[in-house]
Amino acid sequence: MASVDGSAGAPRERAQDTGGDGTGGQWDTGRWETGQWDTRPAEPGPSDTGQWDTGQWETGAYGTAGAAHGTGPGTPPGAGAPVPGQGGSPQQGPVPGRQDGAYDTGPQPAVPYVESDPYGTGTGAGVGTGTGANPGTTNSGTTNSGTANSGAPDAGTQDTGSHPVASPYDTGGHPVASPYDTGGHATVAPPPPAAAAPAPPQDQVTAAFGMLGEGVDCTGVRSVPLEGPHVLWLVTAGAMDLFAVDAVQQGHWHFLGRLEPGTLLLGPIEGTQHTLVGRPLRECALRRIELRELARPEYSDVSAHFQGHGAVPMAQSHAHPQAQPGAAALPHSPLDTAFALGIGRSLRVLFEAPLDGQVSPDAVHPGTGGGAEDDEILWMHVEPRSVQYGAEFSPKAAAQLLVDGAMWQRMVDQQFRLLSALDRWIELLERAHEDRTAAGIEAGEAVRAQADQALLASINTTGKDASVPTAATDDATLAVARLAARAAGIELSAPAQGRGEGDRTSPVERIALSSRVRTRVVKLRQGWWRENTGPLVGHRAGSGEPVALLWRRGRYEAVDADGARTRIRGSRAAEFEPRAVMFYRPLPEQPLSAWGLMRFCLGGTRMDLRNLALGGLVAVGLGALVPIATGQVLGVYVPNAETSLITQVSLAIVLSSIVSAAFMLLQNTSILRMEGRVEAALQPAVWDRLLRLPTKFFAERSTGELASAAMGISTMRRVLSGVGPVAVQACTVGAMNLVLLLFFSVPLALMALGLLVVIAGAFIAMGVWQLRWQSKLVDLNNKLNNMSFQTLRGLPKLRVAAAESFAYAAWAREFARSRELQQRVGRIKNLTTVLNSVYLPATSLVMFMLLAGPARGTLSSSGFLTFNTAVTMMLTSVTQLTNSLISAAAALPMFEKVKPVLHEPTEVRGGSTQPGELTGRIEARGLSFRYSDDGPLTLDEVSLRVEPGEFVAVVGPSGCGKSTLLRLLIGFEKPLSGSVLYDGQDLAALDQAAVRRQCGVVLQNAQPFVGSILDSICGAEIYSHEEAWEAAEMAGLADDIKRMPMGMHTILSDGGAAVSGGQRQRLMIAQALIRRPRILYFDEATSALDNETQRTVIESTRKLQATRIVIAHRLSTVMDADRVLVMSQGRVVQQGTPAQLLADTSGQFHELVRRQIR
Repeated sequence: MASVDGSAGAPRERAQDTGGDGTGGQWDTGRWETGQWDTRPAEPGPSDTGQWDTGQWETGAYGTAGAAHGTGPGTPPGAGAPVPGQGGSPQQGPVPGRQDGAYDTGPQPAVPYVESDPYGTGTGAGVGTGTGANPGTTNSGTTNSGTANSGAPDAGTQDTGSHPVASPYDTGGHPVASPYDTGGHATVAPPPPAAAAPAPPQDQVTAAFGMLGEGVDCTGVRSVPLEGPHVLWLVTAGAMDLFAVDAVQQGHWHFLGRLEPGTLLLGPIEGTQHTLVGRPLRECALRRIELRELARPEYSDVSAHFQGHGAVPMAQSHAHPQAQPGAAALPHSPLDTAFALGIGRSLRVLFEAPLDGQVSPDAVHPGTGGGAEDDEILWMHVEPRSVQYGAEFSPKAAAQLLVDGAMWQRMVDQQFRLLSALDRWIELLERAHEDRTAAGIEAGEAVRAQADQALLASINTTGKDASVPTAATDDATLAVARLAARAAGIELSAPAQGRGEGDRTSPVERIALSSRVRTRVVKLRQGWWRENTGPLVGHRAGSGEPVALLWRRGRYEAVDADGARTRIRGSRAAEFEPRAVMFYRPLPEQPLSAWGLMRFCLGGTRMDLRNLALGGLVAVGLGALVPIATGQVLGVYVPNAETSLITQVSLAIVLSSIVSAAFMLLQNTSILRMEGRVEAALQPAVWDRLLRLPTKFFAERSTGELASAAMGISTMRRVLSGVGPVAVQACTVGAMNLVLLLFFSVPLALMALGLLVVIAGAFIAMGVWQLRWQSKLVDLNNKLNNMSFQTLRGLPKLRVAAAESFAYAAWAREFARSRELQQRVGRIKNLTTVLNSVYLPATSLVMFMLLAGPARGTLSSSGFLTFNTAVTMMLTSVTQLTNSLISAAAALPMFEKVKPVLHEPTEVRGGSTQPGELTGRIEARGLSFRYSDDGPLTLDEVSLRVEPGEFVAVVGPSGCGKSTLLRLLIGFEKPLSGSVLYDGQDLAALDQAAVRRQCGVVLQNAQPFVGSILDSICGAEIYSHEEAWEAAEMAGLADDIKRMPMGMHTILSDGGAAVSGGQRQRLMIAQALIRRPRILYFDEATSALDNETQRTVIESTRKLQATRIVIAHRLSTVMDADRVLVMSQGRVVQQGTPAQLLADTSGQFHELVRRQIR
């Protein structure tokens, strides 16, 4: 309901109608009832009660008739000038005396029309006169909400006669028209032709602005950054989802709404934390329009609103835009209407995002001290007794804004406030996220003792009573864990309070899980305190007090939570539990280069690097004595028979050799220590990184490639560990001898250096040649490994098809190729060996020739001997260096195979939050997904909501997207659009591994672990035999296990070949049920079970009171479901209870059931 001030009787400018029907009431105007802008037929509606009756445009074809507005007995009728008309257009509302056909060509007498208006007491009459085919009618009634119309001819928007220029806004029947003709022409257009079939309606916004700007290609585009505020975006086809994204960190995307065709959106202003980003959907078409294009004359009405502002405002849905009395009216051109409609659509999307409710009626207004300036409501000045809207901001409200320029200016001023409100809204969402997480995992301190007791009971091997609970607090455990982790170069974060992961998780393990760090239990054997195993977290026997076990000065020290240190000796070693926990340092989350990987490997090896450098410098320094002593002894002391000096020099050389050997031993010891540290840190880190990668990474690569990536890092380490020290030592020795050469003779030294460059170039050329074939050989070996694995795994199928010979032939062809490549690489290595053997004597021969020829007499005999020895040692070091580089080149193809693991982003990032203890509420909103960028949509706008404890079955024909939906729900795939929520928390922002730990999942063709049945049921967690038997009972597998000779200890081979298909499915169900999860996902998990066993499984899962989402084809599986979703071609086409769907004989569920029972 709206109100109009009726006290003054002043003329009021009415709001423009955006449609042609009579059902809107508040906004009903017949202004665009004909021609290009008529989109709907006129129908009677409640708007014609006089409250908003717009008789302003009711005369003739385009003649005008208005009504006076006032409180007195009435105002004089309008004196309208004659306007030639083409024929009456369809009129708005039931006006007596008007036409009842599509066109009325006869004259209409002025008939008074009384209209009821609760806000006016006077009577006004407006008489419009018009000549032509349809003169204006007389409108007479009570107060009309329209402005007083003087009866002047319609100015500029509609063409009423024959004109030499064609008009885009001609309403039909005009041979030529002008877009801004003001009427009054003597020529009368001919009558309209016979009515033809109406053309399909075109969106006003797209028609008005669709030719402006430039088109944006959205094919394969995942996101469109909406720069602004000087750019206008128009959605001409399809749709685009709008998100708020952190402008700096590009973190989580917050969904705001969907922009439909005909929506105009301006880019956001700068200065706020979040910006706007669009994600085009299928068949989306965009146009990018510079605001300066609106400065053209025909767009002057629109562009006038942007002068001096540069941006269109955006306000929140609870703003109260009001039309001020007495405001200057703006012209109502079709562009105004189109612009208001398009902007209003985008505003509505933005307004509906932050808040869903209505404005509180008792909200405190600004200026009253209530602090409303800081809440989520954006306020505007409202004049007393003026128009008031509801909480929803519609496109029609945007049209009203164009009526009043001052009000539009205030909306421009509030654009920054809207984006700031979005910042506050997102901050509240994240804060609520954290609050729900903390509330969901509060379980108290009592369960901590039970968890520690369960851990001690599972790892106790000394025969002591494990029922004594530990007395450690979580704070003390965190303190000592941080001490041990810091010594290993790891930063730990505090876990959330309570037991979000279940009572079986120890405090140390909870800390590791929250920090995404893997651990390993280490057994402390006899004399463990004298062997450096790395930083550990242990417990004191009896009390259970946590301590950090750190290596210092040749033995371990126990560091308590308060920092007290105790040096461990044999007598005190028994004070500690026989097991401790070790942390594994993970690789950084960002992509790693070769240098980054090297830095990771060398972490914690500072002492060893120092010893390695010290040993190398001493060895180089002592090595320089050899050529000098050789020259002096053979060149001076021997000819002069100075035996005493010869003896002294010989002793010095022997002593230097002993010292050099000692430092070489120090170097080798440091290298061994570094190799051990690198191997212990790097290989687990690569495996950890591999296990954290998304499932899409594994689907795109073969088994051989994955094995090469996982184990290739160790091969690289072995190659480089032998190459690195040799290369460093060779470089230092060569540099030292080069200095000696320059000291004795610069020309000869430069000649030797030139020979060295030639030789080095030859070696590099052969190394590149070898690397080319080495890369192909590595690729072929990976292919061979993959073929061998697949052949052995699929051997039963090959035998069934009698295709063993074909498999062998395929393998033999690839193996023959690998042998050929090995021979090529071997020939290159042989050439390198020959060159190493030849170039040293050849270089010495060249140097002798120089000294015997051009350089004769430049060196003394002792100098010559020293020079020759230095050249020989330098060339020898070059030989060592080249051999090392050629060996290191073999590691480059291996690194290329490891690079995808190092560069692929991990599934769980550091900014992910812990989900807490889930209740089982699951929601999917508008999920769309395709497996390839150019492939069809596998899921198309799928939405569902599952309440805690609900049993939902998903059925449909093969290929309809059921399994894909499940993969998206558990985070195996990322949706193209839409989101998955657990307890209202977006899965994309959660630690997905922590979510899966609270779910029981059985996928199609799942395979049990290799090992015993007990190991397969328990998985990686610790459970008792009784719990394993209980899980087997729930899965209907206990009787089968009892009939096996080894019972729970029966060994399963790879793929579970020792059991039947039904037993394999029940084994996987038991593995999912042993944890008593709150959420169960079954994907055809009971397809191989008989009805009785399936009934046992369904009853067992029902007793768990868990949320169950089951994908199945069998009717007996879904008949007990609380709700059934029927999917077809990636969409949910039906849902309801089984009885409801069966009753619908025309539905797809009924057809699926009919096919099964046929």
